[in-house]
Amino acid sequence: MATLIFFATVITLLALFIQLFIKLLRGKSILRIAKILAIVILSYTFLWSIFYYASNDKPVHFGTDVCFDDWCATITGIERPATLGTPDQLIRPHGQFIILHITMSNHARGIAQKPSEPRVHIIDQKGNSYPYSIEAQQAFEKLKGQQIPLDARLELGQSLETILVFDLPQKAVPIKAVIEEGPFITKFLFYDDRQVFLLK
Repeated sequence: MATLIFFATVITLLALFIQLFIKLLRGKSILRIAKILAIVILSYTFLWSIFYYASNDKPVHFGTDVCFDDWCATITGIERPATLGTPDQLIRPHGQFIILHITMSNHARGIAQKPSEPRVHIIDQKGNSYPYSIEAQQAFEKLKGQQIPLDARLELGQSLETILVFDLPQKAVPIKAVIEEGPFITKFLFYDDRQVFLLK
């Protein structure tokens, strides 16, 4: 429903902007169209704000699927190694290493699935968000082998496991992991309660 409301609003705004542009070209008054535009934008912003501030983080257990349509992912485990890499190429964290074990699965009934811009973030109590560390990930993969990307294509009923390595500041406690999917534009959809994995 949130997606339908968003796209209906976008289409309405597009139509209004076209009318506005045509009136400008013809030298006609744009006051009425401008008022309608302002009402639509302010109304959507108001509703978005209500949903945003009313939403909460909902803690879930490891192994709980977080789904976006038929693509699902979950965190199945966590490690906190002191170092990464081989003995001759040891890498120490800038803060603390956090390794997350992730399982992606296709719950569709008849087609393969490829998620749109999936990502996993770790968030601290202040709301700071940390993506995985490219340097730490490369060090881990040199030792353990290349990991499957989050956006890998999943055949019908298929599940794949992968690992992401984070390097967080020591002060980033307590922390929780969030699985997201979709381009930046999805930030403009109405918020709902967000499922998070508490990382103890």
